[in-house]
Amino acid sequence: MLSFKVERALSTSNGSSHKAVLRLTDGQMIETVLMSPKPGLWSVCVSSQVGCALKCNFCATGLMGFKRNLSAEEITDQVLWWRQFLRGSASGASGTVSAQSVRSRARGGEISNVVYMGMGEPMLNFEAVKKSIERLCDPGLFGFGRRSIAVSTAGVVPGIARFSKECPQVHLALSLHSANNILRTQLMPINKAYPIEDLVKSLRRYFARNKRKVFLEYVLLDGENDQLRHAQELVRFIHRVGPVHLLHVNLIIWNPTRTPHHSSERLVAAQFKRYLFDHGIHVTIRKNLGQEINGACGQLVIPE
Repeated sequence: MLSFKVERALSTSNGSSHKAVLRLTDGQMIETVLMSPKPGLWSVCVSSQVGCALKCNFCATGLMGFKRNLSAEEITDQVLWWRQFLRGSASGASGTVSAQSVRSRARGGEISNVVYMGMGEPMLNFEAVKKSIERLCDPGLFGFGRRSIAVSTAGVVPGIARFSKECPQVHLALSLHSANNILRTQLMPINKAYPIEDLVKSLRRYFARNKRKVFLEYVLLDGENDQLRHAQELVRFIHRVGPVHLLHVNLIIWNPTRTPHHSSERLVAAQFKRYLFDHGIHVTIRKNLGQEINGACGQLVIPE
C-alpha cells in the first residue's frame, strides 16, 4: 500500500521524462519526476518536503512556502511507484498512467540513480532523508548502491556536516548559483544565515573527511549571474575550497517559472563553460529534461 495516490502522470512527447502529481494521505500534494538522460537509464528525482521554506526567488517550489516534511516512507514510495511504472504495474488515477508505462517499457531499462532534487530542502528533513537512503540501499528492499544516490542542498551548513559523517558514500550537490554574497543573498535568502565564507569552510571540512566528488549546481540567469565577472568569482570560490579535481560544476540554463527571470542564451552558457574549463574546472551544461511538462529543475510546484 503506497503512502499516496497518483493524481495524474504527464510525459514529454519524446518519452524521456515523466512527472507524477501525488496526493498524500493528509491531502497535501507533491511532485516527482522520472528522467532518462540516456536510453535505458532512468533517474528518479524525489521530493523530501511539501513545499520549501527557503524561498529561492527563481524556483517555483519556493512560491509554495513550507507545508511539512515527508516521512521516509513517503520519499521511498516515490521510487517504488516509478519502478512499478517502468515495469508496467503502477496503479494510478487514470488510464494515462498505464498508457505511458507502455511507452516507458518500450524504451526498456531500470532506475539507476535517485536524486534528492525535487521539492524541499533535504538537509532540513535530515532524519527522514537519512532513513530513506538506508531503505533505498537495503539489499532486501531496493538494493541501490550509495554512489547511485545524490542529495542536494541550498547550503544548510549543519546539514552538510551531518551528511559528511552519516552518509559518507552518498553524493553531495550544493546549489550555489552565485559566488558573490550580495547577489547570492538576493537570489537565495539562506545566504544570510550561511554566507559564502561558511560554505567554503563547510566544503573544506567535508573534503577533510570524504574524498568524494561534490557537484556545484549553478542556474544561469540572463544578465544576472552569467557574465564573465560571475565566472571569475566562481573560479575563485572553487580554488578557495579545493581540491579542484573533486568539484564539478553543473551549469543549468534556467527553466521558466512564474518569477521575474530569463534564461541565459546558449552562447552565453557556452562561453561561461569555456571560461571555467580554461581555468581547470570540471564543468558540464546539464540537459534540461522535462521542461515540456514543467518537470525540469526548479519547476516543481503545486498551485494554490
